[in-house]
Amino acid sequence: MIRYLSTSISKTLRQLKRPVTLLALPAIAFLIFLVIYPTVYLWGMIFFSFHPARDPYPRFVGLENFRIILSDSECWDSLLRTLLVLSMSVPAQILLGILLALLFTSKYTRGSLLLRVLILIPMMIPSVIIGLNWKTILYSHGPFNEILKSLGLEPQPWLSAPFGHPSNTLICLALLDVWQWTPFVTLAMVSAFESIPKDVYEAADIDGAKGFKMFRFITLPMSKSTLVTILLLRVVDSLKIFDTVYSLTYGGPGSSTTTYPFYIFKTGFTLMSLYPSYGYTALLSLVLLGVATVLTTIIMRILKIEEIIWG
Repeated sequence: MIRYLSTSISKTLRQLKRPVTLLALPAIAFLIFLVIYPTVYLWGMIFFSFHPARDPYPRFVGLENFRIILSDSECWDSLLRTLLVLSMSVPAQILLGILLALLFTSKYTRGSLLLRVLILIPMMIPSVIIGLNWKTILYSHGPFNEILKSLGLEPQPWLSAPFGHPSNTLICLALLDVWQWTPFVTLAMVSAFESIPKDVYEAADIDGAKGFKMFRFITLPMSKSTLVTILLLRVVDSLKIFDTVYSLTYGGPGSSTTTYPFYIFKTGFTLMSLYPSYGYTALLSLVLLGVATVLTTIIMRILKIEEIIWG
């Protein structure tokens, strides 16, 4: 064992003397400073309690933060809300993205290039600005309710209690996420569809494949790797939904739209939580990391992503 370690160390030192390796040292130092050190510090903070508005210095509390998180119902409620928004928004984004991509790549569609440019607009606007704009649109006396009134329909308090219940505000949050990120799915799928060789379609056409069969047996299977990648990216990104919540509802009314990332913000950077502490915030962040890891692993296992990538 000692001989193996000494051999490995000497081999590493020889590699460090190579010019190419020396050129990579700034990037390695940058990685250590921005990724490795903060990660190690985050794991260390879960055993401490500290908030600059309350504590002069961090206090070691051992496993106290673990006891708090097990009894913190607001934490688990916010995680459930985040998963609900994810389950509503991500499937809708994938479905609409595929349908729009089929429309944009159809030979019968005119002005496809212009449509691709226009559809980029929601994705290019900062999320905070989007939240503020839609807050104006969905306001009780905003343009959306005025349109409903002109049609003879009953206006709804979209940002407080649509259809009689505050939790329905999550639907507005999910729809806003769909509006913003469907263009990303669309453009990625357009790229995947257009990368399929034309001779594959010609061969399928000769064999009698038409319409939906062409899509089911040619287009979708040959773009599956792109679709799975987009799905993973959107799942992870939806778990981090924060800025639109901050600008649209600020977690309200009450805590009906307090998503898990927004609860982390409340715990670490405000005094609105029952347990304001950087140490507890670090533990909450690690739980979010664990949830994202579990979800992506499940998706990869179900869709057999290793076979998709490596064949």
